[in-house]
Amino acid sequence: MEFPFRRRRAQKADTVGDGPANLQLGGLKPLILENGNKISKIMQTMNLPVKRSAGTLNTQITQDLNQGQYNLLLIDHDLGHDTVLKILETTTQIPPYATAVVIDGPIEMMNLGATDCVPAPEFSLSRVGSAVINGNRWKDLQLHLNGSDNHLLAKDPLTSLPGRTRFKKLLEQSTRKAREDDTYISLITLDLDSFKALNESKGHAYGDLILKTVAERLTQFVPEHSIVGRLGDDEFAVIIQGAGLARVSDTTTAARLSHELRQPYFLDGQSTTLSATMGIAKLEEHDTPDSLLHKAMSALYSAKRDKNRFMVYTQQEDTERRQQLRLAQELPDAIDNNQLRLHFQPMIRMHDSTVIGAEALVRWQHPQKGLLFPDSFIPLAEGAGSIEPLTRWVLDAAIRQGSKWLSSGHKLNVSVNISALILHNPIFPDIVNRLLEQSRFPAERLKLEITESAIISDVVRATDVVTRLHELGVKVSIDDFGTGYTSLAYIRKLPVDEIKIDKSFVLNMNTVSDDAVIVRTLLELARNLDLSVVAEGVEDRETWYMLAGLGCHVAQGYYMSRPIDVEAFDSWLTTSPWAAAR
Repeated sequence: MEFPFRRRRAQKADTVGDGPANLQLGGLKPLILENGNKISKIMQTMNLPVKRSAGTLNTQITQDLNQGQYNLLLIDHDLGHDTVLKILETTTQIPPYATAVVIDGPIEMMNLGATDCVPAPEFSLSRVGSAVINGNRWKDLQLHLNGSDNHLLAKDPLTSLPGRTRFKKLLEQSTRKAREDDTYISLITLDLDSFKALNESKGHAYGDLILKTVAERLTQFVPEHSIVGRLGDDEFAVIIQGAGLARVSDTTTAARLSHELRQPYFLDGQSTTLSATMGIAKLEEHDTPDSLLHKAMSALYSAKRDKNRFMVYTQQEDTERRQQLRLAQELPDAIDNNQLRLHFQPMIRMHDSTVIGAEALVRWQHPQKGLLFPDSFIPLAEGAGSIEPLTRWVLDAAIRQGSKWLSSGHKLNVSVNISALILHNPIFPDIVNRLLEQSRFPAERLKLEITESAIISDVVRATDVVTRLHELGVKVSIDDFGTGYTSLAYIRKLPVDEIKIDKSFVLNMNTVSDDAVIVRTLLELARNLDLSVVAEGVEDRETWYMLAGLGCHVAQGYYMSRPIDVEAFDSWLTTSPWAAAR
């Protein structure tokens, strides 16, 4: 592809010849947010510096941005629409009002804080210069207006609550007054659960109605003298102070708000229920307004992690969250530096005890922490934007290993777990196809395991991706089957090949009658839908024979083998009684 700026290479690299006032760009300090290197390559072609490139906006980068370390933010829309919206909200709508350009994003992004939206082929020195000048003008205007404490500008236009900037000023005033009066205040931050899925399934207009109603309920049910604000998107905050805090504790307030927000929403002819997760922080002697907000957000993240309605900030929880954040920041380097490992757990066909495949399970050989299991870093990868490169690594390694087994005479299927975030990526089938072609591994021997919740959270995208994978010949399995709530309505319409009964039902089915009934029901359901069934969590002989008697097709569990590394698996294939049945 011929980029327009390639015809301008003879010009000085730090001057925009056809831009406004021949803008000098020698002092440009760009921050690039992208998963790949598309923008970095364009900047390199224009001989423009790149001060930093990252795949996500973490706390340290945000601090550097606020301190003026970067004067231009270049964001790849391929990070995901909602991710880009969050970045714009965090960087362009509060001081120091970053100049942000979205590459390959829709023009509507300019209504949400972007200075410019540019298709990659049209990104040129002239567009860089125009963006910097327009961004500086906007910054000057915002600082002038906010310097005069413009209340209308600081009000959230959707909910009429104080917006993030205004709320932070009110928090400063409240903390200052609390110190002067020697009183206490508490800060509650809250985030609506699964709001993104609701927004996508029912539409943004309906989502806006929900946000307005949430704002009304918060305002109605907080203690007197409290201040409610909207921090952005589906995040709200409440300052509890004075007599209100004296009469009703912050935890009691959080419990009441949680109850009220869970009540049904009857809007626009539809009924919906939702919940919220909350973090609570109390003002302590050395707290600043920013540190108080940080503590409340830290408690919120801990509550989400532990699936609690709310949590009160503690130093221990914050330390654990900081450790998790460090892991998230280290993960991209771990992928690049070959710190990941694959372990494999065999899958046995029950009617003849034949090994037919293996599930690939990723491990992280951390240089300081030792071997880490996926539960400790997969959620971090999903939250930090690293799940796509992680999934690519696992897929590539699993497919290459399957190809090696095939070449050595072991005809094994290979199963790989896929995150919901990847399942909703429209280019994912193309990635799978390319990896299969590179390793010459038959598509029908690759099985991708997805969860019911991944399908339900975005039915339209999931259906499109699963259908295209099916057309490639790739098998699709529904993992953790039986733990969802509305799976049948969708699974009947999807070209899936298999269900995996969740191990929570299998582990105790020979001692807990209810679990046995559930397993029997799921097997009958699978027969009616003409689907294969894998039972995971088979840990003893009795469970094996019970499943075999019920007509289960495939078993997986510690009774046959734990997940083991490639070398141990190759040995198991030749020495175990199960492998001998082949």
